[in-house]
Amino acid sequence: MSIETVDTHARAAAAVALVRQRAPETRFLPMAARPVSDHRGYVQVNRVDRTGRALPGGGTFLVDLTKRTVVRAIGDLDRLDFAAALRRGTRA
Repeated sequence: MSIETVDTHARAAAAVALVRQRAPETRFLPMAARPVSDHRGYVQVNRVDRTGRALPGGGTFLVDLTKRTVVRAIGDLDRLDFAAALRRGTRA
């Protein structure tokens, strides 16, 4: 296992934990995180089904672990306009 893999898993777990802390309504929901490819430092956290696929219409959380901020955004999960989501999103 590479260091990058461990770091990615640790960052994903930290992002989900921060969302659960800042948005208590997500406490018991199955959540998963993935890095945002075009925006280093951000992790996208979504509600998922039993197979691990992100649920459409469930919104998304954009997490900056260095600043410990969580932004709630709504949009197409695969084609999320990141800059617009950060402008229009609400801080959790």
